[in-house]
Amino acid sequence: MSRDEAFETFQGCVAEVLDIDPVQVVPEARWAEDLDADSLAVVEITLALNDAFSIRLPDVDPTKLSTVGQAFDIVAGLVGV
Repeated sequence: MSRDEAFETFQGCVAEVLDIDPVQVVPEARWAEDLDADSLAVVEITLALNDAFSIRLPDVDPTKLSTVGQAFDIVAGLVGV
């Protein structure tokens, strides 16, 4: 899986949970301000990503992950892309 393919999967998971258009899920997008993701949505996104990538995301302080790109970097690191 390439990094681009991984991002497409990531983008799809986030868009499905938040019920938004995948084009809104860009690396610069901020979770709360741009995507209106609350803490429950973040938990649901984490579960969806764990399933989609067959990984176990670590518990991360949400205040340290303000953008989609920061979260994707963690996923990409676990997937190895």
